[in-house]
Amino acid sequence: MIALPSIAFGGFSGSAKDVTARQVGGRSILSVRSWPTGQTTSAQVVRRASMSKITKSYKTLSDEQMLAWENLAKHTSGQSIFGQKAELSGINLYVRLNVNRVMAAESMILDAPESLNSVPSASYRLAVVSPSMVIFQGIKHQPLPNKFVVKMSAAVSPGISNGWSKTVIISPNAEDDWGEADLTTLYTKTIGLTPVVGQKVFIEVYWMNTATGETGQEVRGSTICLTDEEAAALVGGSRARYTEEDLMPGSTVTECDIEFTTGAPVIFFDVLSQGMDGVAQSEIYVDKPWPENSRGTVYVLNREKKENSYHIGVLNGVIKETYDHKNSAVFNAAAGTIGKPGEIFGAGILV
Repeated sequence: MIALPSIAFGGFSGSAKDVTARQVGGRSILSVRSWPTGQTTSAQVVRRASMSKITKSYKTLSDEQMLAWENLAKHTSGQSIFGQKAELSGINLYVRLNVNRVMAAESMILDAPESLNSVPSASYRLAVVSPSMVIFQGIKHQPLPNKFVVKMSAAVSPGISNGWSKTVIISPNAEDDWGEADLTTLYTKTIGLTPVVGQKVFIEVYWMNTATGETGQEVRGSTICLTDEEAAALVGGSRARYTEEDLMPGSTVTECDIEFTTGAPVIFFDVLSQGMDGVAQSEIYVDKPWPENSRGTVYVLNREKKENSYHIGVLNGVIKETYDHKNSAVFNAAAGTIGKPGEIFGAGILV
């Protein structure tokens, strides 16, 4: 370390080569410039670019807006230094909250929030990672405006004990569907690599208040990548899900999200049906088999997709494999008004 007396002593501040001195609460704090190690990920590049853009945008605020940020910062403490809470400036707080928001797919806020309220701590029961599965179970749900944010690292050697600095945001808003979040596709897309069996993945999760950008306490953990068979046994099998990407020609729907629960005869529908000419019927054909023991009849609600229209009907759906080996779900009117276009929505019980 090289420290020149001109910056290290006597209350001075500034930089000399790799050493920076600053005054915090009457103390002289010395820090050594950190240098990045390893390959920079695309997600890290995006974060750094966002921080630079947000920092520059502070200068475009009006005097009244800057004053509001300064006043809010006076009542907000930063990270503890030597047991003493650091003071934040208005620009520090502005950048911190807006970086959180932008990385969690929210727009920037220019006006300071009236106050910052405490954000719940995140928790989950189990994180399961395999080459084709990344699933969190037992998430304790929090209501809006909170978002569940997940950060993960690429798979590294199991001997590494501290790799949280390598985590990047995988999902800015992990939907906790019945306390479970499936991040398989998002992980591969963000990291660019699939997890390797036997290697370690580091995890950080937290809730973020989308109204302010304030985050709750980060919960850190790690897990060893399992084989697909071991992971499926832990989570009770992966849920079968069918979206627009799985639709085949002949389908009369333009939006599709059908999810089968694991270990229960319940199917969740979120489908936009265009209907068929002359008949109250919708047909869905998908290019992969339905789950085992899922063929049968299901009753589900239908809602007319028109402005100020609340007509509700009931559809009788038959899930089967056709004679030409297509996997189909055919819905016919069972009761009430069937709208075209109409939303097929909610949970249905398979009988």
